[in-house]
Amino acid sequence: MITTRVVKILYVLALIPITLFSLLMAVYGMAWLDDSAALGLMLLLGSPFAWLFGVFATRIAMEFVVNQFKISEYLRAIKDKG
Repeated sequence: MITTRVVKILYVLALIPITLFSLLMAVYGMAWLDDSAALGLMLLLGSPFAWLFGVFATRIAMEFVVNQFKISEYLRAIKDKG
């Protein structure tokens, strides 16, 4: 099925900005440790959680798209059968 291949490519392409955002968040956290320790620590500790949230949200969205296409195929098969 072509849809699963496209979804896999889109998933990998979506992981790139999510990862870059998390890394940037961690870098800013390290930079802020000198000025404001609390903000720097929050950014450092929050960056893995932001990455996990982004990955899970993207995965859920991509699974939803694949399921919608599968439902469409099954309905088309039922329509053609009957």
